[in-house]
Amino acid sequence: MRKLLPSLFFLCPFVPLLSQNLLPLNTCASTCTGNLGDNSFTDGDFGFGMANILPTDPMLAPGYKYQLNPPPDDGYYSITNNTSNWGSFAATAWINIADNGPEANGYMMVVNASYQPGLFYQKTVPVCENTLYELSMDVINLMEPFSSAIMPNIAFLIDGNLVCETGIILNDAHWRTFRFSFTTLAGQTNVQLSLRNNAPGGIGNDLALDNIAFRACGPEINLPLAAYFCAGKSLELNANFQNSPYSSTVYQWQFAASAGAPWTNLPNANAPSLLIPNPEDSSLYRLVVANTAGNLNLPYCRAVSAPVQPVLEDLSGFAIYGNDTIICNAAPAILRAGNFAAYTWSNGTHSDTLEVETPGIYAVTINTASGCVAHDSIQVNEVYLTATASWTNPVCAGDSTGSARILQTSGGLGQISYQLDQKNAQSDPSFLQIPAGDHFLIAEDSVHCRYEIPFNLEDPPAYYLELGANAQIVEGDSLLLIPQYNYVPVFYQWQSNGDLPCVYCPAALVHPQRNATYFLQVQDAKGCQASDSILIGVLPNVQVFAPNVFATDDENSTENQYFTLFSTSSAESILHLRVFDRWGNLMFEVKNVVPGSRASAWNGSDLQGRRAPSGVYTWLAEIRFFDGSTRKLQGSVTLLNK
Repeated sequence: MRKLLPSLFFLCPFVPLLSQNLLPLNTCASTCTGNLGDNSFTDGDFGFGMANILPTDPMLAPGYKYQLNPPPDDGYYSITNNTSNWGSFAATAWINIADNGPEANGYMMVVNASYQPGLFYQKTVPVCENTLYELSMDVINLMEPFSSAIMPNIAFLIDGNLVCETGIILNDAHWRTFRFSFTTLAGQTNVQLSLRNNAPGGIGNDLALDNIAFRACGPEINLPLAAYFCAGKSLELNANFQNSPYSSTVYQWQFAASAGAPWTNLPNANAPSLLIPNPEDSSLYRLVVANTAGNLNLPYCRAVSAPVQPVLEDLSGFAIYGNDTIICNAAPAILRAGNFAAYTWSNGTHSDTLEVETPGIYAVTINTASGCVAHDSIQVNEVYLTATASWTNPVCAGDSTGSARILQTSGGLGQISYQLDQKNAQSDPSFLQIPAGDHFLIAEDSVHCRYEIPFNLEDPPAYYLELGANAQIVEGDSLLLIPQYNYVPVFYQWQSNGDLPCVYCPAALVHPQRNATYFLQVQDAKGCQASDSILIGVLPNVQVFAPNVFATDDENSTENQYFTLFSTSSAESILHLRVFDRWGNLMFEVKNVVPGSRASAWNGSDLQGRRAPSGVYTWLAEIRFFDGSTRKLQGSVTLLNK
């Protein structure tokens, strides 16, 4: 269901009904600025019901047919409580709406325009002569927003004569309220009110109506919605009027026992003022006005005020109040009388509060805006209360181990209670677990005289522990971790995911085989703690050895008759080894061989197997180690060939 936006009002100058030859207006407007009477269209909101479609034809639309199966076709109408579940063309071409009223399951009138302009609503109602009336209704265009459909344009007719037109009603999913007014002629007793769709039907020009009202218009009646009265006294209501369309005015006050009860005329209550000797705050009153005595008794010929409800201004519980009813430690007491129209204190002042500096009895008389009066007095006493206190700082920085205690109190009345920082009063004068910072202790007696003691707690210097910056060592090496601190620890505890030779030592000699984090927590004699950690990265031992000279005809050493790379156990393979002469010619190349193996060895020949001349040769290699890392190396070797 779509959300409906507030109604919009279209106004323009009003042309009165001077004769049966009515003058049409471009748009509809109302000149009524005063109170309206009861709605002559008692079914103008079409009622309510659980059924989606009202099962009986209300006979409202001459020339249109009533349709029980929604959506209504061209030239048909339906009374419905919502269009949300309608299928056919309504599912795609129409918006989903409910009625434009507060009642649950309220009905509205949905009109699918006929192909030719014509009347789709007509009603004859009784009227009084020479009386200003206003007709109003809520309308919404049912077509989906921004679709290129025909827009509705409704004409208002009285006794078949055109009075005004709404103009184009946009398809923007907004309910709009249209209204117009007219004055009946001398001797006129009824009118026929009609609505005509000026635009043709077909694609578009479909609409919904709700809240049709036809009411007499009177002056603006100014009365309060709530009229306050004093206990045991009468209440007088006085109405005043503005913008009256009447040349003369007659009056009748009415009474209802409660909301929803019927209105009855009050005898001899025919003036703008009404005196109510014994008002009750559950009752209601209203003023009915008309331009003649005959019209006063006809509901469709008169205007009524909004209901006025008498409200008892009960001052039986009035009392002087305030934060202080004593003079505490020579500080003035502040007496408060509340929010009323006027005040008179026993010392002659007239403000809502009174500052009292000396003990005694003080009284006040208050007056409300409606003239009710109340009195009260209070005894103000003088009280002295003092206290002493001590406090201790937190043991460790940031650990909230401070404490404070009120040592003794002097004076005060009744039981003394204690607070820290104005929180949670208690009978114990001691407070623990206080953090560093500014605080205050409060001693308060039974009449709320209090004595405050401010104090400040300071943290000791923050403990410092440092294991140093993260470090790296080569596999097989060790590192001595010596913590630095600004106090003397008495307890050490190491933790690690690597080796840990000593858990409770002041220092730790570590030799991790892989990356490891070492965590140290220390504690001093007071129980204060500090901690730090260090990450030690372990680099693999990647030593690679390469001979710098070899001779292919060395008969004394088979190892010196070829060139290759040798390594510790950390190297897994030689990914690539190449040897170049001094002119950059490739002399030797192998891939993916084991370091130190025969397969990785150069015997001093070129790629064609010819003995290379003696000289200096350059080598390039890429080695992969067991930890998954690789390294590129280069160097030179001297070849001795005879």
